Amino acid sequence: MVDKDVLTTPEDDKRAYLAAQKRRNIAIGLGLLAFVVLVFLVSIIRMTQGVQAAHGG
Repeated sequence: MVDKDVLTTPEDDKRAYLAAQKRRNIAIGLGLLAFVVLVFLVSIIRMTQGVQAAHGG
């Protein structure tokens, strides 16, 4: 006896592949966004410290 849930069709395989790809793309996008925000915040903090040092603060 063959279990119906074990057999997959090419359409099911493609759908699962595309769903996994979408999740990976979202994870990569969020990771890149977090990196950009981190670089931006560090840059702002360092520039603020540089301005304060230049003005004798």
